[in-house]
Amino acid sequence: MKIVRVERAKITRYRDGILKVYREAFSAPPYCEGPEHFERFNTSLASHLERPGFHCYVALEPDGDKVVGFAYGYSGLPGGWWWDTVACALDKESVVRWLEGCFEFVELAVMPAYQRKGIGTLLHNALLDGIPHRKAVLSTLDADTPARRLYERMNWTTLLKDFRFPSGTTPYVIMARDLTARNDG
Repeated sequence: MKIVRVERAKITRYRDGILKVYREAFSAPPYCEGPEHFERFNTSLASHLERPGFHCYVALEPDGDKVVGFAYGYSGLPGGWWWDTVACALDKESVVRWLEGCFEFVELAVMPAYQRKGIGTLLHNALLDGIPHRKAVLSTLDADTPARRLYERMNWTTLLKDFRFPSGTTPYVIMARDLTARNDG
């Protein structure tokens, strides 16, 4: 498996593959996302590319350029929808400790046929190793999923449980990780 950093200017080379991975990974339970979610992700990816501190990695089959997984994120800043929404739910001390100057770990997805082979861990570690931030935050389903188990194994701390984003009913968990040690187990 090849893990490759994708520069912002070269994302078009891998965009279709990233979209396909997202569609395949999130159409199955427990996510069960449909066409409207995939279109929203496509639109979000385009706007996320413009965010400060954007970093993206893809997992490619060793003998080709087929994208089988990806991870990306960017610098978290006040004024961003996710940052502001989560900041309102945290106490001031937690906002200062975890959100100020953070990296928002936005997406990690691996095609179902390639899951449980360590690719998610490789993408996770590559993304976090490639950033200058001292802390990272993310949201994931508040359920016993492979993604959540990965984050727990990688020393992410739970900040909020049973968190619902505005106009949503799906429960999420908000997690944070101190990156100063970069000890990925």
